[in-house]
Amino acid sequence: MNSALHPERFSLGTFRLADRKPFVALVVGETAIELASLHERYMGSARAGAGRLETCASLLEILEDWDRHFAVLQAMHDFAREEGTRSLTTHALVALRPLPPVIRPSKILNCAANYSGHLAEMRQYTLSGGNVDPSAIYKGDKSTAQPYLFLKAPSSLIGAFDDIVLPGPDDQIDWEAELGVVIGAPARRVSADRALEHVAGFMNFNDVSCRNVLFRTDRPNFRTDWLSSKSFDTFGPCGPVFVPRAFVPQHGALRIQLRVNGEVKQDGLAGDMIYSPEEQIEYASRMMTLVPGDLFATGTLGGVGQGTGTFLKAGDLVETEVEGLGVQRNRVVVG
Repeated sequence: MNSALHPERFSLGTFRLADRKPFVALVVGETAIELASLHERYMGSARAGAGRLETCASLLEILEDWDRHFAVLQAMHDFAREEGTRSLTTHALVALRPLPPVIRPSKILNCAANYSGHLAEMRQYTLSGGNVDPSAIYKGDKSTAQPYLFLKAPSSLIGAFDDIVLPGPDDQIDWEAELGVVIGAPARRVSADRALEHVAGFMNFNDVSCRNVLFRTDRPNFRTDWLSSKSFDTFGPCGPVFVPRAFVPQHGALRIQLRVNGEVKQDGLAGDMIYSPEEQIEYASRMMTLVPGDLFATGTLGGVGQGTGTFLKAGDLVETEVEGLGVQRNRVVVG
């Protein structure tokens, strides 16, 4: 097993089964244990010394008191492992439809141009937008720059196996595999060396992008339009699960890979970022208070479609994988 991953770990997810309301589950291997069922059994035992969860209905609400709730979740996991799951409500993971683990976070912060390979392949695309001095294009020098963050609408989020919907027949829809970082404690003016104290955990994220609307031809003095490029419905596949930070002691060692119809398009390590997740949190928290559930999409590797002029089309299967955080399989469809 990769040393970046903790051997005795569990994850959490939000799932739907048939016509039931969404529910939160504790995931161990290929089994999902409904959190409410486990919590009820745990609280009725003599082992409930770690306290109780205030809610089992929403991962976002669990994150709002993450440090305390995580201690309870660890005790619940140990209880299930030692006592067995016969009296619990469990499901085979493959039988469930994963939803975004955190439904409707207050904000999604995306880091642009954060891997050297992606910077290099996007240079010509940047020049095509016009109104830019070629000698001034950013090449990854941290001594003269800061992280470049933008907001993506939370309504863009979909589950790990949901369809990506093409907005129009002529749009240039691209993929961007990324490590997602989930905030677990309020953060305001946090230094990079303390930033991980405010991180609850990690998940898989694909920052789907519409390349042809990034540069506004009707307002060339403003140039980039991140809202139009990034926030269409279905442009934020995430999950299938959320993995607590305690189980990912070396997030930089995680391998990120994206495949389209089985062909590897992106492949690299999270640690190759120009600005680390900790530096992104420091930068963002100077401006705004980060709250539990906020999601950082920390930037993408080289290998996006724009680099070769290759874009997604109806019928394509996009598989996005971050080591230990699960695999997404999203079919591209016409809206």
